[in-house]
Amino acid sequence: MKRSGFKTRARTVDHLGREQVADCPTAISELWKNAFDAYATDVILDIFDEKSPIAVVSDNGHGMNLSEFQDRWLVIGTESKATGDKVPKADRKGLQERVKQGQKGIGRLSCANLGPILLLVSKRSGEKFVVSLVDWRLFENPFLNLSDIFFPTVEVSGLEHAFERLPSMIEELVQNIEPNSRPVLDDSDTEYDDANRIAEAWNDFDNLPERSGGVTSKSIVKSIRELSFSFHHLSGWAVAQGTADSGTALLVSGINYDLQSQLLSPPFKQSVARTRKNFRETLASFLDPFVDADDQTLPDYFSDFSYQVRIWKDDVSKTIVGREIGISRRDVSQLEHCIIGSVDIEGVFRGRIKAWGKWLPDQVKILPATDVQIPTRADTRLGNFELFIAAMEFDYKNSTHEKAEHDRFREIAELYAGFMIFRDGLRVLPYGRSGDDFFEIDDRRSRHAGREFWNHRRMFGRIGITRAGNPNLKDKAGREGVIDNRAAKALKDVVVNLLMQSARKYFGTDAPIRKELLPDVVANKKQARDAEARRKLSDKNKKTFARNLKEGLEALPDLLGRLECAAKDLTIKNDADVADKQELISAFRDQLPPATIPGAPRSMSPRQQENYSAYRSQASQARNLYASVSRAVDDEVERFRPSDPLSVLQSQVEKSRNRISARVNHWQKLVRTLQTDEFKRILDLSDQRKTLFKAEAEAVLQLFKAERETFSSASAKLTKIDRDISEQNEDIFEPYVRALEGLKESIDLEHLATHGMEELAEARVELERLNSLAQLGIAVEITGHDLQDFDDIIASGLRALPSELSQTKAVRDITLGYEGLTDQLRYLSPLRLSGIKIERWITGAEIQDYIHDFFAPSFKKNQIDFRATEIFRGFRVFDQPSRLFPVFINLVNNSIYWVGTSRSAERTILFDVNSEKIVVADSGPGVATEDIENLFKLFFTRKIQGGRGVGLYLAKANLVSGGHSISYARDDSNQLLAGANFVIDLNGAEFKNG
Repeated sequence: MKRSGFKTRARTVDHLGREQVADCPTAISELWKNAFDAYATDVILDIFDEKSPIAVVSDNGHGMNLSEFQDRWLVIGTESKATGDKVPKADRKGLQERVKQGQKGIGRLSCANLGPILLLVSKRSGEKFVVSLVDWRLFENPFLNLSDIFFPTVEVSGLEHAFERLPSMIEELVQNIEPNSRPVLDDSDTEYDDANRIAEAWNDFDNLPERSGGVTSKSIVKSIRELSFSFHHLSGWAVAQGTADSGTALLVSGINYDLQSQLLSPPFKQSVARTRKNFRETLASFLDPFVDADDQTLPDYFSDFSYQVRIWKDDVSKTIVGREIGISRRDVSQLEHCIIGSVDIEGVFRGRIKAWGKWLPDQVKILPATDVQIPTRADTRLGNFELFIAAMEFDYKNSTHEKAEHDRFREIAELYAGFMIFRDGLRVLPYGRSGDDFFEIDDRRSRHAGREFWNHRRMFGRIGITRAGNPNLKDKAGREGVIDNRAAKALKDVVVNLLMQSARKYFGTDAPIRKELLPDVVANKKQARDAEARRKLSDKNKKTFARNLKEGLEALPDLLGRLECAAKDLTIKNDADVADKQELISAFRDQLPPATIPGAPRSMSPRQQENYSAYRSQASQARNLYASVSRAVDDEVERFRPSDPLSVLQSQVEKSRNRISARVNHWQKLVRTLQTDEFKRILDLSDQRKTLFKAEAEAVLQLFKAERETFSSASAKLTKIDRDISEQNEDIFEPYVRALEGLKESIDLEHLATHGMEELAEARVELERLNSLAQLGIAVEITGHDLQDFDDIIASGLRALPSELSQTKAVRDITLGYEGLTDQLRYLSPLRLSGIKIERWITGAEIQDYIHDFFAPSFKKNQIDFRATEIFRGFRVFDQPSRLFPVFINLVNNSIYWVGTSRSAERTILFDVNSEKIVVADSGPGVATEDIENLFKLFFTRKIQGGRGVGLYLAKANLVSGGHSISYARDDSNQLLAGANFVIDLNGAEFKNG
């Protein structure tokens, strides 16, 4: 019996490394995960723009010593990965234990994907540097055994010595290709036989008919000897900077196309732009950006682990990828659609859903499809996983976002959109990348885009799995997703069902919520467009007013001078003078300016006000002077007796006709020019709109002809294109037609619009004045009330002083100064209504403490028990204190009054939370049923004295301005106390419990 076994060729390493890893970003991700496993807190990829560009992957992990490099790094499939050996506590650098990301012990071979030559430098704390030089092209030779290849490795005490030893290491590395350059003792030397065999292997390699990239043994040797690694390439490494005492740096020469593309400057070719985009969007979310940053249970690496990619040009670095550059959960949580929750081992989703900016009140439960079988065996089951998705309506008219916000989210989506998978917080590739459709999102959209709402390019989100909870979801060797086993199939089935059901129930064209809410959204968008049109008209009117004011001020002095000159000689002496004088009056009338200029803005600069005042004064003077001259001419005509009256009248008619014709011709020419230009614009626009449909429809037909679309999906797409373009055309042309119809009826559209805007502006100003007056009244009431309490306290203290002390000059001065100061504060404090509007997190505890301090004397005086529950103290909301605090002040101020009028022995004001809504309750008499409808109306009050009816009105106005709401509790569930119970729904509030 013979013993047989596998023999390993050198090219096995090439298969496992360069050829196995999907692409460059995936390779970098693998190296970063190795740094993560080494308990690094910083991992950096530096790309140097030089004649021969260099890339460096560096970290500040625990590093390696010589024995670890030889016994672990150079061993393929190390046992530590397979057995899950824990990293010693000393190597964790005081960090929490991390879940190991490496599984197969081949991630280090990803280096080969970055470039052919590697200089590895590693250091353990308190030990020497390990330096090794590797050329991955040696493994491409199919005629060599793995044992034929070696790498020169040295230990040095300092980094500078590493580069001093580099020339000798280079020559040693060359021995892998030119072994005959080593001295040989005699023909019997075993190294002599190995040298001949290796030389023959490289000769056979050079003669291969399909040699990769034209690489030869001589070209490899040449590139090795031309290596340009230097100390400055490690300028970004924490160990070289002295900020860390351990870590690993991987210096790569001959970097690949993906890395070189990051150094190029625009304009880019299409392939370069695509490569850069894929590179950056893949690495941007290396660490899960969608975790809840406020979650106290998160591992520390979510705050302590940093990654970035920098490019270096002329010793200046620029970060192109990093945690600070990408997105976060807080960024995308502002989107109008959102799903947050988890899926249990039975495939059931439980969580919350937001549609068109409104969170559904109840928890949502989505069951797996009936035809989906969830595996339950330990070696096939699918564990729990977290889900977070945020999305938007890409068609702006259907979106609740403002235009600027909508545009910003679309730009973010171009870079960071995608549906990803993260394991223990680190990205699992290729999920979420362009071209990956594991969950068949794009495939379903191609069949029915409206119903199948989700789209890779307009959704942000992730599935969060853990190695402990999902041990059966294992990576493929090439990091091209998870192995296609029962657990992976179950994950796909569960998520596909979840996406389909959520689209049909809440977001897609078949969703009842969409049909209910979309009309209001579209109507609001139309109002916004109308407001924008009014703004444009207002801007146009301002510019027209400024131009007319300038021209009027320039023309009026000359007109006044000519009128004054004409007034001196109005005598009619003969028949010809009659027509001349009357023509002169007509010419002056045509030049006469209006008493006011249309479109005058309500607010002007002091200079503009001064100019407009001067204009009106001069215009009035000109019109008065004209009237005087006109009357004088009329008197002269009445006095004069022409010799040939008919000829005089005919001459007057002729001159007037010529003048009128000249002016009308001027307007006709102007209108013709405008109509010609506008008609040409409409023709071009019409052609564009028709061509748009033709182009989009033709694209669908081509896909159908190429059998990339089914008949039903192509028909659905054509229907959607027809509907969308028809709606857009209606928005473009219908208002234009209506405007022309108005002109046909001689309706002055600009005057109507301007007049309407002026009336609206006046109404808004009046409303602002009324609101300010009401707020001033509330401030006077509250401030005066509290100052009276403090006045009583201080006055009581002064009266309690001993008589021999109270009569001293010092105490009399204090009393006099206090009384004067109180009077001034009573008068001035309500005027302090301005200030910087700062938004920040406000907690319930802060609100309770503020109200307690504010009303402490009132509570004590009225024997009121003011308290707040722990759930109230634990909630928080992001808003302006100046917006929220007055709301609670007004509510408590009312409660103090009404609790004081109650005959009940219980005197309580309570802050609580019910169904994630704030409840402000008191034990007073409550509000009569017939008064509830008027409760928040301005000036409505039932107080016998001291009430002005503005507190609740302003409370509601403040809340509405922040996107919140307030109502009076009518149902028993929110009536926490026997009196008045107000329910406040704070948009974006976060609650720890309940």
